[in-house]
Formats: sequence, structure tokens, C-alpha cells
Amino acid sequence: MISSAAALAALGLLAACGDEKATGGGGAGSGQTSVATGPELTGVQWGVESLTVGGKKAQPPRGGAYFEISKDGRVQGTFGCNSFSGKVDLTGGTVKVGSLARTEMYCGDDFEDRAFSVFEGELKAKANGDKVELTGAKGDSITLERVEPAPLTGTKWQVTAVLKGDTAASLPKDAKAHLTFGKDGRVTGNLGCNNVNAKATVHKNGTIALGPAGTTRKMCPDAQMKTERALLQLFDGTVDYKVTHRALTLTKGGSGISANAAPSGQ
Repeated sequence: MISSAAALAALGLLAACGDEKATGGGGAGSGQTSVATGPELTGVQWGVESLTVGGKKAQPPRGGAYFEISKDGRVQGTFGCNSFSGKVDLTGGTVKVGSLARTEMYCGDDFEDRAFSVFEGELKAKANGDKVELTGAKGDSITLERVEPAPLTGTKWQVTAVLKGDTAASLPKDAKAHLTFGKDGRVTGNLGCNNVNAKATVHKNGTIALGPAGTTRKMCPDAQMKTERALLQLFDGTVDYKVTHRALTLTKGGSGISANAAPSGQ
């Protein structure tokens, strides 16, 4: 659980970086970004294709993992659950990542911890076709690929966390909630248990008018139904929305959700 102030700041940074400045995080160097050798890393949204630790290769959890390094030497992103931010020094042909500030939601997956163990420290960057490989001192590596921004409509948004009052919580393992806003003015998806369908009118002022939710009537375990009830509170009213590269937040009063654009094919 994390406070709503921290959660809202973090959720806006999940995928991208140009909208808000990161807070916290130790420094690594001066933040300058002139690179002597190697691929250009700044100003690109990098998706984590795979992580190799101790010779074992793993893919990121659903929802994906990605980050961006800005021209002023800040990094912001997520390794699939919590958001992070901090400083990066790209001088001298290496990537030096300082201690990162992170949110503290329970994730139920060790991919994130293993990714941080590789990412924090000094890395060598090597281009491999249209991909980039970051390799740490122990030989562990993160393979990156460029990812494009996700539009609000037509994207399958996988819900990653629920905001309620002054707390934020990741979803139960079996609550695979997702939403898709169609160009036909409707939103469809799943609330963690039941499918949902409702009218959705997107306004240019950053709001979406959601109609009453039409759902199937299946019963699921308590944890999934709790998630569903939280998501249902967004319907039959107006929500504020924000898309930051490949992350979406929907908020209504003191409640809301964060979601990531689903990787291709999911």
C-alpha cells in the first residue's frame, strides 16, 4: 500500500516521462547525457523484451516493463508493477544508474526485484540490430526494444492498480482486469471477474463520461469481486483521464485505477 499522493505521482510516471518530474532517488553522476560511444538512449521509450540473470532468461509480467531516459539525465518507468525514478549518468560510454526511488506496492512477482538488481549500477550498452542490450558487471543483462506511444482508443489497457481513498493496491493475481475504449464511443473489457460494456464519451478537457455498466453475472472469489466493485465505481459518471506514453490513469473523486497498454498479442 502507498499513500494516494505518492500513488498519483507514481501512476502518472508509469510509462513515460515528460509529464512530471521524478522525486527522490539518489544521484549517479552529474546527469549530463553526452555519450562517447554506444547507442543513443535518451528520448526513447524503451520496453524490456527480456531479462537474463544467472543465465536464466525471463519475460516481463503482463502489462510490460519500460522506461525512458530524458535529455537531462532522469530515468522514469516501471519494471511491471511499481514505478521508479532517478538519475542516470551517460558520460564515458557507460550507463551509470543511481539508487532509484520506487513506489511500494506488493507485486507477487520477483521479476521486478531481479530487474532492479541488474539496472542499478554501471552498465554497458550495446546495439543489436534494432534492440539494445544493457549488461552489468556480473554479466546479467536487460534486452530493450523501442515501443511506441499508445492512443487512448483502440488500446487494450491492462489494469495494474486500484486507488481507493488514500491507498493504492495492485490487483490480485487472478483478477486480470482490462478496458478498451473503442472509436464507436463504447468501452468494453473485464472488471476482474465479469465482462463489461458501457457508453464512453471522450472529451477534450481530459474527461470521459461513462454510462452505466452492463456486465455479465458470474461469481468469482472474494478478491476478484472486490476488484470488480472498485472498478464499477468509475461507471455512470465522469472520470478524469491521463495518458502518458503507455500508461493510463482514470480517477473519479478519491478513487481510480492505473493501467498499462498491453503488449502486442495480449
